[in-house]
Amino acid sequence: MERNPIFHQTRLRLAAWYTLVMGGILGLSGLGVYSVVAHAYHETIDQGLQSVAMTLHKSIEPAWQQPGQLQRLAKELSLELCITPTNCLPKTTIIKQPIVESASQVNYYIRLLDGSGKVFASAGIQFDKLRINSSSQRWQTLTDSSGIRYRQITLPLYTQNRLSGYLQVARSLKDLDQHIAYLRLALVLGLPISMIFVALSSWWLAGRAMKPIYHSYQQMQQFTADAAHEFRTPLAAMHSTIEAAIKLQQEPKSNNKILDVLKRQNRRLSQLVGDLLLLTRIDQKQPTGEYQSCCLNDLISDLIEELAFLAVETQVNLSKQMQVSEKLYVMGNEEQLYRLISNLIVNAIQATPSGGKVTVFLSDSELYAIIKIQDTGIGIAVEHQKRIFDRFYRVDRDRSRASGGSGLGLAIALAIVQAHKGSIHVQSQPGLGSTFTVRLPLST
Repeated sequence: MERNPIFHQTRLRLAAWYTLVMGGILGLSGLGVYSVVAHAYHETIDQGLQSVAMTLHKSIEPAWQQPGQLQRLAKELSLELCITPTNCLPKTTIIKQPIVESASQVNYYIRLLDGSGKVFASAGIQFDKLRINSSSQRWQTLTDSSGIRYRQITLPLYTQNRLSGYLQVARSLKDLDQHIAYLRLALVLGLPISMIFVALSSWWLAGRAMKPIYHSYQQMQQFTADAAHEFRTPLAAMHSTIEAAIKLQQEPKSNNKILDVLKRQNRRLSQLVGDLLLLTRIDQKQPTGEYQSCCLNDLISDLIEELAFLAVETQVNLSKQMQVSEKLYVMGNEEQLYRLISNLIVNAIQATPSGGKVTVFLSDSELYAIIKIQDTGIGIAVEHQKRIFDRFYRVDRDRSRASGGSGLGLAIALAIVQAHKGSIHVQSQPGLGSTFTVRLPLST
């Protein structure tokens, strides 16, 4: 297949299209996975941050309305009160209760802002590099001077139903960004590697898919060559015969001989065309006749009687052995079954030298009828047994031409057997004869 440029280019195009399609699917799938995972991370962080903020808000807001209680709460929460702007910077404290229980050593910070937006108290990580934002916007994502992002939630604090400050709780997104970066790196590196495997598998799958097509193409090429070869011989004979008839117009007797040759060659061409049409109809499953219950006993007996003259002519002993006590019936086309058994018997007679024997056996096995045509002829070599059912294939071309065969007999037999859901195989040894066995399903 690689030597044929048409099939090679077609295989390459198929592999390329398959790779592009699979690459697009993998890319979209990777983008979808990335979006879902990133969204899930953010949702999880927001839920945890909101839980911590709401817990703190419930504790801080009552104390916020009573200044005397704020120092006690600040001590419990490890909040650093900002008496002056300097003593809040750059204080670093790991938040204790209840942040530790909720967040487990994750980098958090807490800010308490007064109504003017100035820091009143703080706790947690350093925030000197992070701007103070008193916006009433509930959710914000901030970035410090080092490039570290923070997710912040802002809750209002009220005194006698008046807005008097804000509670800000934030969490570092450094660990999240690292996880997302690792996922992004895995997807970016994984896609080209996956594409390489997809490309290799596409090339292999395209080759596997095109093998039957290439095999059919080779058969078509072989069939065309063999058919042209088969038609060339009778056409050449007819051409030379016609030329001779033109030259011998004055001799009526010679014209009769020439016309006999033309008639014989025309019969041979007609038979060849008929065989090809029969094979085509069987291959395309076109109806060639109604299926009915056919008696194999009667069919074989009739064929033995009809072909007895050919056996006598070639001095071959033709006989039958019915190894069944009752008649066997199969559902099929009687004309095709006749052609099947006839082809096998005729081939056996032609392959058997004078004094030899051809025996037709009929038996049954469970749901199948078994027909065996056994001869004591020249046999078939092992290397030829795999191809004897190919169209126009001949083991001995000289002998086949002498007998007028076209090389389609066994191909027709195989096609008929397959059309009747049966099987056929051969056992043969050179010099010891051959046995063709046909199995056909019995009618129920």
